[in-house]
Amino acid sequence: MKKISLVIPVYNEERVLEDSVERLYKYMLGNIKYDWTIIIANNASTDDTKEIIDKLSQRFPNVKGFHLEFKGRGNALKYAWTHYKADAYAYCDVDLATDISHLKELFDAVLEGNNVVTGSRYLETSDSNRTIKRLVLSKGYIYLIKLFFKTNLNDFQCGFKAVDDKIVQEVLPNVKNKKWFFDTELLILAEQSGKYKIKQIPVAWKEGKETKVKIFKTVYSYVKNLMKLKRRLK
Repeated sequence: MKKISLVIPVYNEERVLEDSVERLYKYMLGNIKYDWTIIIANNASTDDTKEIIDKLSQRFPNVKGFHLEFKGRGNALKYAWTHYKADAYAYCDVDLATDISHLKELFDAVLEGNNVVTGSRYLETSDSNRTIKRLVLSKGYIYLIKLFFKTNLNDFQCGFKAVDDKIVQEVLPNVKNKKWFFDTELLILAEQSGKYKIKQIPVAWKEGKETKVKIFKTVYSYVKNLMKLKRRLK
């Protein structure tokens, strides 16, 4: 039976973690016929996240967790995808902003032969609920990427992606960023190589009320990282 690992990167998520994992567990149990595991990746949380992870892993047989002493979504995903062997490696954000009903399509698309499958909030049939401010910033970021790189992708930061073992073995070691730029770098490296099959799937996505992202600082960081990546690929 094919094996799936679904990673949830977390940092100080004591308020939402238990409810989100319960919802994911119920969905997976009722809809996913593969051998699946939910992996909670704790990035140096300072609240009660660690204790909640330990409790959840004891309560649910298909839930595991690990604790890192350093922050960064890229760090968490890289560690999880290289330490928990699977046929399809996926992740979603803990706020479940992307409707979890898309998970089956995400997993199936990888197991059917796509190397990378990424949720997109900006396809014709996507349903994205965003504030104007964040929509403009998101679209502006995508515009910058298209200035730097020739790309057919139209959403890089949707926290809803899956890859196969080929990507984990061949592309992941070349991804340098350990934080939020991880997603963009992974997608660009895979696409620019011309070797991998990448699929975008439309998703229903609802913006959370809270975010840990400092928008303008993050955008500035993204621009710097895009310039670095452009130099690397020359």
